[in-house]
Amino acid sequence: MKNRYMLPAKYCIYSLLWMACFMATMAQAQRQPVLDSVARKFDRFRTQAFQEKVYLHSDRSGYLTGETMWFKLYLTDASFHKPSSMSDVVYVEILDKARQPVLQTKVGMADGKGNGTLFLPATLPSGNYILRAYTNWMKNFNADFYFHKSISIINPFKAPDPQVKPATPPPDAQFFPEGGNLVAGVTSKVGFRVISAEGKGIAFTGAVINQHNDTLARFKPLKFGIGHFHFTPQSQQTYRAVIRDPAGKITIATFPAVAENGYTMHVADSLENLLRVQVNAHIAGSELPQVYIFVHARQIMAVASAAQIQSGKAVFPINKNDLPEGINHITVFDANMRAVAERLYFKKPVHTLNIDVHTDQSQYTNRRRVKLDIQTLAAASGKSSDVSVSVYRLDSLSENTTTGIGDFLWLTSDLKGTVESPEYYNTNDIHVTEAIDNLMLTHGWRRFSWEKVLTDQTPVIEFLPEYRGHMVKGIVRGPDGKPANWVMTYLASPGKITRLYGSFSNPKGEVFYEMQKFTGTASVILQTNHTTGDSIYRVEIVNPFSTTAASLPIPSFQLSASHSQELLDRSVAMQVQDIYYRDQLEKISRPETDSAAFYGPPDEKYLLDAFTRFPVMEEVMREYVPGVMVRKRKDGFHFLVIDMVHRGIFDETPLIMLDGVPIFDEDEIMAFSPLKVRKLEVVKKRYYLGSLSFPGIVSYTTYHGDLGGFPLNPKSVRMNYDGLQTQREFYTPRYETQQQRQSRMPDQRTLLYWNPSVTTGTDGKQQLEFYTSDQSGNFQIVVEGLTNDGIAGSGRQTFSVLQHNN
Repeated sequence: MKNRYMLPAKYCIYSLLWMACFMATMAQAQRQPVLDSVARKFDRFRTQAFQEKVYLHSDRSGYLTGETMWFKLYLTDASFHKPSSMSDVVYVEILDKARQPVLQTKVGMADGKGNGTLFLPATLPSGNYILRAYTNWMKNFNADFYFHKSISIINPFKAPDPQVKPATPPPDAQFFPEGGNLVAGVTSKVGFRVISAEGKGIAFTGAVINQHNDTLARFKPLKFGIGHFHFTPQSQQTYRAVIRDPAGKITIATFPAVAENGYTMHVADSLENLLRVQVNAHIAGSELPQVYIFVHARQIMAVASAAQIQSGKAVFPINKNDLPEGINHITVFDANMRAVAERLYFKKPVHTLNIDVHTDQSQYTNRRRVKLDIQTLAAASGKSSDVSVSVYRLDSLSENTTTGIGDFLWLTSDLKGTVESPEYYNTNDIHVTEAIDNLMLTHGWRRFSWEKVLTDQTPVIEFLPEYRGHMVKGIVRGPDGKPANWVMTYLASPGKITRLYGSFSNPKGEVFYEMQKFTGTASVILQTNHTTGDSIYRVEIVNPFSTTAASLPIPSFQLSASHSQELLDRSVAMQVQDIYYRDQLEKISRPETDSAAFYGPPDEKYLLDAFTRFPVMEEVMREYVPGVMVRKRKDGFHFLVIDMVHRGIFDETPLIMLDGVPIFDEDEIMAFSPLKVRKLEVVKKRYYLGSLSFPGIVSYTTYHGDLGGFPLNPKSVRMNYDGLQTQREFYTPRYETQQQRQSRMPDQRTLLYWNPSVTTGTDGKQQLEFYTSDQSGNFQIVVEGLTNDGIAGSGRQTFSVLQHNN
């Protein structure tokens, strides 16, 4: 009888096990479509909201007015840090303490690289400024994504504004529960950051007290005013934080509110290759079947997983080999796919570009050759690197900095707010691992909204990428001032080289002109066809620079009297260089330009000086230009161009231009003196320019390319416009002979060498040379570099120059 009852029991156990496996399989089958759906939506959003990063390497960080700032731009994609060719233009600005631009320029890019200069005029007052850089595409996103760097500028010709010392504001204390929430009864790790008004961390001691003034936790920072502590909040309790600085001053700070229900998370990093993420769920009266976790770094999806909640918690073990290098965003979603907790985790990059910098000596005398050896070592061996090199004299204005492109790409570009001394987090300090985790707790940031991703919202794109040169944007307005749709507009820049751009306005009244290879400052003319109904419209140019600014603190400016002699010496050196070497300092590297007109080789070309000169344009056209038939009717002159392709005559008016500027009334060009015209070209076929179609082209060019006094229509808009900046050549003298070294010409250079485009060989090596000046002291060599694979790094070295006693 016993055996008869054992057999069904065994089958029952098997059935229960089978059912458990079946239910687990079904649960996994239900989870997987959710995970796949989020992954697809995330990837689609990442593609639509492609991100760029700009890094600017300036020759130094402190300047005098009258000096020139030299800089190199590195443009990369935000995911893989490879040089980006999406944008051909980068905007560079210097902002004052009110975050208003005082200097602006546009720099052309090629294969993700570009370089330029900014001359610092004597109109700038002494102070600290923000140097920033961005692309037109980056204007679609938060201004915090732009590159920012603090620089100092001193005006030695103008006394600084009197410094009214304001009352010292209390420190800013911020608290960040791990995951984002404090839930009653659940122990949480709480990160904190206490900074001064200038954004610098302060030393202090702190405590958390309740409404009864009972002390429940004590804390102090590890580095830069940042640290963490563990805290278990209780229901129906309110908390405050008490901050005491070294001077004994006490500040009462707000502590995060405590929720009765919610989610918390904790990330534990084991010494082994495992990351343990625990999610605690405290939701009253609700079944919590499962939660989801998504991990991405630089908008690259890395981990997507789901887990059942058991006893109020779920645990996700993550293999760290599955995580990309850099900052990983760990986000927890509930069963309804609502983001309920998030924090950052940093995986230290292994693939870095190590740059060894060595000089042939550690000490030199004046006007001596310095041999500089650069060796780049990267995981991707056998590939060249593009590096920029700066050599400058160290003083109180140009300090020795160790922050570089690697710190920016891997750390600060993906963190919110100012990161103090980012180079520290790449050291081997015994506290650096804990300090990095504290930084991740307190600088959480995401470049997008999960809500927009999961609801398939298309990113709002207002600014187009400039992937074929600088794009000028305008607005067409009617007599009532409102934007006008489908109006044909023209932009031309008078000159000997014929350039013309046209655009129809869209429903917002916007017009766009792609100005390829448009460099320097030139006069531009915007107009509509005043002989038609378009004459009632007017075109205005939109400011291409960003009008928003990041809320970053600008350090207060302090000018110590102890540095007055040092600054005086540098000011004298700058003035001496300007007096004796102005021609070399202002030398421009002219870009290669295509001198042909936009329409290419013409079908007919006439240099009028080769013919008998007639004083009337009608005689010129009838006698010399067989490709254009001139007819005079009751309403005036008409041009008809012969169609050489179809062996006929166009019955429409051709495009008529003077120095590249469209002329819409034949009577006006016929009244113009032909003695001012040097060249006449005719295109005898239909020509297409973007969305425009012209039944032939008749192009006149004056001797100076300045319209020769031709009267423009009053509705035309004429203005000077800054295109891409022209490139200056860095001047460095050579002292190869004894006679050159003994020259009486002074050499007071404090910036000995600048080269924005140095390419190492496939062996990673390159040797450079430059010469010391009459300046003595300690000099800093800074090398920044990036490979085509997106591996970045920096190298530094110092040497000294001793005063040579004759």
